[in-house]
Amino acid sequence: MTDEQMSVDYQISENVLEAIVRGALEGERRARIHGGGTLGRGRGVDVDVAEQTCRVTVLLDGQVGEDLIEVGILAQDRIARSLTRMTGLTVGAVDVTFAGVYPVTHSE
Repeated sequence: MTDEQMSVDYQISENVLEAIVRGALEGERRARIHGGGTLGRGRGVDVDVAEQTCRVTVLLDGQVGEDLIEVGILAQDRIARSLTRMTGLTVGAVDVTFAGVYPVTHSE
């Protein structure tokens, strides 16, 4: 079978897509996924895929004192790059909503 004849057909589960989104923000001290969200089975993340394009909606909590616009743009970029790199999907949009804030801890 040549490359022209080969057809790649696969699906990526919602759990995997959600894990990629969460992983993209891992280690980011200025924002975290909102714990009490109403998206994606109550987990603060929803990824919709149509054909080869996905749209992400994520609820975040931001750290008090941070520039939430800057943090939101950073989150959008990290999420989009991670999803594209790991799945090959085109990311049509990453919608970020800040649902809460949390205080700076002494260890930060």
